[in-house]
Amino acid sequence: MKTKFNVRSLVLLGLLTAVVALFSLTPIGSFPIGPLSITLNIIPIAIAAIALGPIGGLILGLVFGIFSFLQCFGIGVLSGMGAATLEISPTLTFIQRVVPRALDGLLVGLIFSVLSRIESKKLVSIVTSIVSGIVMIGLFLSVMLLICYDKNGKYNMSAGMYKFITSGLPAALVLTGVFAAGFALMYVFVKKKNFSPTQLSCGIAGFFAAVLNTIFFMGALVILFNHTSFGLDSKYTFRVDSGLIVNVSEDKAHDVTITNDHKGVIIDNALIFTIDDTQETASAPLTTDIVKYTLSASGNTKLKGATLDGKSLKGSSCKFESARADIRGLSDGKYTVKIYKKFNYIDKLRNGKSILLFIITAVGINALFEMVISTFFSAAIGTALFKSKLIKQSEKKEQ
Repeated sequence: MKTKFNVRSLVLLGLLTAVVALFSLTPIGSFPIGPLSITLNIIPIAIAAIALGPIGGLILGLVFGIFSFLQCFGIGVLSGMGAATLEISPTLTFIQRVVPRALDGLLVGLIFSVLSRIESKKLVSIVTSIVSGIVMIGLFLSVMLLICYDKNGKYNMSAGMYKFITSGLPAALVLTGVFAAGFALMYVFVKKKNFSPTQLSCGIAGFFAAVLNTIFFMGALVILFNHTSFGLDSKYTFRVDSGLIVNVSEDKAHDVTITNDHKGVIIDNALIFTIDDTQETASAPLTTDIVKYTLSASGNTKLKGATLDGKSLKGSSCKFESARADIRGLSDGKYTVKIYKKFNYIDKLRNGKSILLFIITAVGINALFEMVISTFFSAAIGTALFKSKLIKQSEKKEQ
């Protein structure tokens, strides 16, 4: 189905964009659970793909992706995971946030375009049942992995579960039975309720909007951030008064102290920086994987006039890559020191789990909730748009 952007289409596109903005900038459209959030923005993407075709879905996907990227900065509902990846790489975070959502809208539009050309209601019902069977397999494996969870195992998967997954024919037979059960239940349900082809097509499009969003988003996260990179480990706030450090506060349980002469900061027995000559020394470096520090001035305080290892500073922040930094000339005020480690972000999230178990535990509830609401609302709203003739398309003939 080709997209024709007439006045009606542009109005609908504007309304859907406003909905995405509302969902992104207010708590209405997202419900944080762990590092991820359940999002309602997949619904306007699905509606755009249904009503405006692949290009409409692509545009709404881009809009969603841009707002999702802004949430990493705390604009709207803050994304904890986005804030963490932003510290590693703003460029990769932008790609991971925007590209999957754009592809999601584009492909959902293509899927609905194909389904809209099918004239047989029976064939659309079969497609719906196939989707149901696939979902049943996913739910079955998810439940089994979560039940057969071994806290002491290397991959946090019990030996019995690992044996089942790698058993070949037995696993294939069980999964085939699960698929058949899901297929049969959905086929009977669809036939009993006598859903129209349009309702089924809209529901399938909504389902894929949720599923593809999860697959693309998590896939991009693993691909882009499954490498060693810089990441924020901890940060400390200190105050300078009359040329002396008067207090230090930390956001993590590190051992942080001020030297006796109030001229240096010691973290885990390592002298991180001084603001003047001090007689105290550190007994050991912090850790070998800490590689970068950032000093920032808070409020209206500037670093202008101060020096770092003899070099003049400008602006409100500076970076240094080794402990025992000699920082002098700081004016009275509040400052923050951020410490960065080199680590694998995905490994940190996985915490020893297999990648499959990590994805299931990270997105399981979110993905299930999004699939249900996206399927239901896309079917209901899409059908209403067709019946009100806001979208022109003939009903498919039942065969």
